[in-house]
Amino acid sequence: MKDKFILGLKKFIYYHFNVFNYRGKKAIESVLEITKQEQKAFVESKYTVGILKEKWYLHSNYIKACNELKISYTVIDFFSKDWFNQLKSKPIDFLIARPSVQYTPWKDMFDNRLKLLKDNFNVPIYPNYDELWIWESKLRTLDWLKVNELPHPNSYIFYDIKELTEFASKCSYPIVYKASSGSGASGVKILNSPSQLKSVAKKAFNSGIRSYRKHKLDKEHGSVILQDYLNNVKEWRIIRIGDYYFGFEKIKNGEFHSGSQNFGYGMPPETCLDMTRHVTDTYDFKYVDVDIFVTQEGEYLINEIQPYFGQKDDRELLQIDGESGRLRYNEITKTWDFEKGEFCRNNLCNLRVLEMIKTLAN
Repeated sequence: MKDKFILGLKKFIYYHFNVFNYRGKKAIESVLEITKQEQKAFVESKYTVGILKEKWYLHSNYIKACNELKISYTVIDFFSKDWFNQLKSKPIDFLIARPSVQYTPWKDMFDNRLKLLKDNFNVPIYPNYDELWIWESKLRTLDWLKVNELPHPNSYIFYDIKELTEFASKCSYPIVYKASSGSGASGVKILNSPSQLKSVAKKAFNSGIRSYRKHKLDKEHGSVILQDYLNNVKEWRIIRIGDYYFGFEKIKNGEFHSGSQNFGYGMPPETCLDMTRHVTDTYDFKYVDVDIFVTQEGEYLINEIQPYFGQKDDRELLQIDGESGRLRYNEITKTWDFEKGEFCRNNLCNLRVLEMIKTLAN
């Protein structure tokens, strides 16, 4: 009850008061000492990493990782008018991107410039462009899942209010509205009647809809995403970093799994692991999590694919029989091998950097 009250108060403050810039300022201040040194060379390092600056300094985890691993790095200010000159003037072997998704124009900038670099600049980018392009865009992700004929919950995207209004009169309820961007269920609503859906439609195609975490000017307008409501599903988050896998169950709290901060541990279902391995191998997605619904009927449905996700205090993301560790698929025995240890330091960025280098070396 206390947590629910605090979340409700937080939502009220975020939505009704302009605290967006304050949140960014506090985030930057918390890692200012780490990010002061924007370039460092280590004698023993064979590679130099180009780290793209994130607006709220969330690239700090990559700086910490490089310092701990003694890997040379240089930070490029992607927001600067001289961003491309910075890139050309610095000897880097590969780029690491952690796009800023808090404000839509920032994510658009990353998408645009990363596409140009992918097509015209002969330096590998990690995670790859396609992994980053679908991130924080359910519009893109759902169409991508549909075009690639991958199993996912029945979803409907509307760009025409007349078509949506007709759908509202005949669809089954409850039905789920999802904002295109937003984490932790911040843009998700369960709608129980045609009148609720028509109210959402009217707002989406007129004044626009803003989730509470977004900038006051950052509204979604001109489209609506709906998804069939799935009752009593389980949700597993399977994470792939290079050749290694982690996983945990996202346990429902109230109406939603996302943002619940309730986790279940143990060996993930092999079907979830196999599905993730197949998807990530097929589309070369080596630095993502795949959120998978397991229905009461035994269906496995992809809910989201994300290169970055919340991970509080370097929490270990796989625990089997009380031991933290990671999994790797054994091509010879066709089994999943468990390696004990702690591998999630600096929000998995240590492992990400090591696996990126391994890929580059190969």
